[in-house]
Amino acid sequence: MDDETTPEILTIWNEAKAYIEQGNFEKAIEIYKYLLIRYGDNSVAVEHANAYLGDIYITIKQPDLAEIFINKAIGCNPEKPDYHYMLGFLYSTQNQWEKAIREFEVAIEKNPRNAECFRGLGWAEFNAGHRFRGMEYLTKAQELEPSNVNILLDLANAYLLNLDFEKAKQYAQKALHLDPGNVLARQVFDKICQFQRDYGRTNNQ
Repeated sequence: MDDETTPEILTIWNEAKAYIEQGNFEKAIEIYKYLLIRYGDNSVAVEHANAYLGDIYITIKQPDLAEIFINKAIGCNPEKPDYHYMLGFLYSTQNQWEKAIREFEVAIEKNPRNAECFRGLGWAEFNAGHRFRGMEYLTKAQELEPSNVNILLDLANAYLLNLDFEKAKQYAQKALHLDPGNVLARQVFDKICQFQRDYGRTNNQ
């Protein structure tokens, strides 16, 4: 990137990010697609524009387009774990668990201390039917980031699905202790308590 194009690219990046922050995804998409055309010979610009487009399409729930642009970003830089994580996350939202597992595994191979990647892999493994392995990965994620509320809630939900109500409540309570105002944590805890009551009544009949 030469000195003449650098200021223009930075201005365009900042403009696109501002539109994303405003929720104007249509305008941001237009800018990133312009970048792909205007700076098609700039590998760094192409890589990042594709990655941002993939992220936007995940946000606005257009998975087919998200997959196309994330794969293009991976094609530009296959060693970057973030892109494999994004693709794994995308596949998880579509319940394509085996595909998600493969991408999260690649992300972890390239970044073995990332708790969020272990969280994604654990949840994908659990939902793919590999429950024991899934719990191991979720536990590993929690070891890496003990105060991550999202990981704690995934563990709570996993233990709930295993009908281990006490463990489920312990993790939900940890999440609430860390973030008392977290609406999702309160909902998860209440759901566990309700499910435990219903399960107890059913089995006592």
